[in-house]
Amino acid sequence: MRHVIRRSRGLLVAVAALALTATAAFAARPATAPPAAANDGLATAAAAAGKTVPATGSQNAAPAASASGAPETQAPASGAPESPAPDTGTPPADTHGALVSAVAQASTPPGYDNHGAYVSFVAKQNHGATTAAAAKAAAAARAAARPTH
Repeated sequence: MRHVIRRSRGLLVAVAALALTATAAFAARPATAPPAAANDGLATAAAAAGKTVPATGSQNAAPAASASGAPETQAPASGAPESPAPDTGTPPADTHGALVSAVAQASTPPGYDNHGAYVSFVAKQNHGATTAAAAKAAAAARAAARPTH
């Protein structure tokens, strides 16, 4: 038995050396060259984004400022709006965040050690949970009503 172990020691060393060499060879592949299998996906992404992909560090730089000092922005490629709801400039008033924001800007009522304790108390309340539960139930009902094939 010892004879087999002594002879296999050289084989184990050879396999370990081969594994380390293969690891170094795969690690030396240029990071800028994606695998050939990614070409179809990259072409689809480039067509959808209207930009060169994969992006390099220099392509991800901040947009250059125009003469007015504001960064230049590009219009979306499609005529569809980016957000589903139009932005009216004011946040919705019936959200938990709106309530916490209003409390943070208000004066502290008596009974709280400091303003932070008051804001923390309101932030930890369950405001909006019933609205969220109703929205989830409505979404589940719509999903259940859809025909399945």
